[in-house]
Amino acid sequence: MNTSQLQKSLDELRQEQARLSEAIRTLEELITGTKSSRLSAEGRARISEAARRRWEEHRRLAARKHRAA
Repeated sequence: MNTSQLQKSLDELRQEQARLSEAIRTLEELITGTKSSRLSAEGRARISEAARRRWEEHRRLAARKHRAA
């Protein structure tokens, strides 16, 4: 076998390994009933901060309407 054939075989094996790893992860999630988070801790923190800002804005506008009435 030449180098290019070996490289092609190696690439195919790595692709198969990735598929098997995903299948194993999916089966483990089915067995345990949990699903791994696809969102990083940083991403969850950004979403939490944005939600907090939205609620603050909502409360501020509600208070302004209440005072105006």
